[in-house]
Amino acid sequence: MALDAAGGDMGMAVNIDAAVDAISKSRRLEVILVGRQSEIDDYLKKKRYDFDELSICNAENIVLMHDNPISAARDKNNSISRGIELVRNGKADSFVSVGNTGAIATAAFMRLGRLADVERTPILGVFPAMTGKPTAVLDMGANVDSRPCHLLQFAVMGATYAEHIMERENPRVALLSIGEESTKGNAAVKEAHRLISKNAQMLGLNFIGNIEGRDILSGRADVIVCDGFVGNILLKYTESIFSLVKMLFKKGRRISLLSLLGGLLLYPSLKRTIKDFNYAEYGGAPLLGIKGNVVIGHGTSSAKAIANAILLAQQMALAKLQEAMLKATEKLKELSNENKNIGDGLVRS
Repeated sequence: MALDAAGGDMGMAVNIDAAVDAISKSRRLEVILVGRQSEIDDYLKKKRYDFDELSICNAENIVLMHDNPISAARDKNNSISRGIELVRNGKADSFVSVGNTGAIATAAFMRLGRLADVERTPILGVFPAMTGKPTAVLDMGANVDSRPCHLLQFAVMGATYAEHIMERENPRVALLSIGEESTKGNAAVKEAHRLISKNAQMLGLNFIGNIEGRDILSGRADVIVCDGFVGNILLKYTESIFSLVKMLFKKGRRISLLSLLGGLLLYPSLKRTIKDFNYAEYGGAPLLGIKGNVVIGHGTSSAKAIANAILLAQQMALAKLQEAMLKATEKLKELSNENKNIGDGLVRS
């Protein structure tokens, strides 16, 4: 796995510590630390990290969170571009970064390219569900304006991911809307519903129709499809739940001695319950539709979160997700040949 050692708000140290943690949890893992070699060497010596599974790829430039994504992607000497080049050249099976999301997505598109029959590359996030089995949601923000045909492509890629990585047999795919009826939603969602319904059998999709916001955490669907504008708002809102519940719990137990004692008794159970809302448990979000495995993490990720992102990237490689995606998206070509206007997202019956 190639890891952007310079990415994120927390600096190099947390990335290297995460790599060491991930290696300790997996016997089949090697991590290439991509960043300034002299600084990485100094840190490894200081911490006395000496693992055969660690190596370094020098990259002198660092992409900051506010840097322009296109400019960063064109720079061949930063840690994001160098890491993605390792995947392109077959020297790494996956790339992981908690750096500038736009730069990662742009560099991946420019250097790896899209799968042949995919027009937009979505980011897939994992949300907790009442059933105990998490739900995949895409797109999480890579494409804020998506046409109906793009939502159809997201459905195919999401179902493939759920089957091969989340181990869901015949995953249930739903479209996020403001009502369950096919007539509910904006123009893009209504057309996407018609498009997916019409072609679900041919594409091998178990499409269950529309679901509403109240169903997101119910576990009713294995895969939920929406555009990146809605998905990113949903992601940021869900992330805030973890902090909110912790704050309310601490505030409530200060009311009285009885509340404090009750809080101490409940804390272990509450901690287990709300951890599902902590993004650190899931680590990172895969960028799908790219010719290579790329996992993007939160900029403020802890060592635990980054380690989990590395382990996810390893799982994607071992499961041969790229081969499965290629096979699944090839079916879109048949659909495109049948409906030449699919690229416009306004396919007529």
